[in-house]
Amino acid sequence: MRKGISPFVSTVLLVAFAIAVAVIFGGWISTFTQTTTKDVQEKSEKRVTCSYGGIALENLKYNKTTGNFSGKIENTDIIVLGNIDFEIFYTDDTREKLDLNMTLESGEKNTFTQSVSKMNSTSINKIRVITNCSNVYDEATSNDVPSNY
Repeated sequence: MRKGISPFVSTVLLVAFAIAVAVIFGGWISTFTQTTTKDVQEKSEKRVTCSYGGIALENLKYNKTTGNFSGKIENTDIIVLGNIDFEIFYTDDTREKLDLNMTLESGEKNTFTQSVSKMNSTSINKIRVITNCSNVYDEATSNDVPSNY
């Protein structure tokens, strides 16, 4: 005759297994909750801070002879804006990114001159200046960029 595990031993083993799984899962959920809370807090703080940001493009020009794109950028609000770059969107659905890596203090204006590879006044769809705050940008169209010959 074969004997199995007594009901008492099987119950103890089942309870011990359940407790072990609960401890492992509890440790994971605690770490997950702390990490998620920290990420949400950081993103929320950045979004609130960035809501006080503003940027404007002025005096945009393109020199066809030299291939230089120039103009002024102004920080129009109260926070410091960094990592300022340009994206030029062409009518052939291509895009060119100009890395200015500029930082502007509140109210500060700065001029820029950048060489661009294929810009001309008829192929531009739009130009966008972007910052370290994803919701702080300004755009211009080809009509806003006079070309010098």
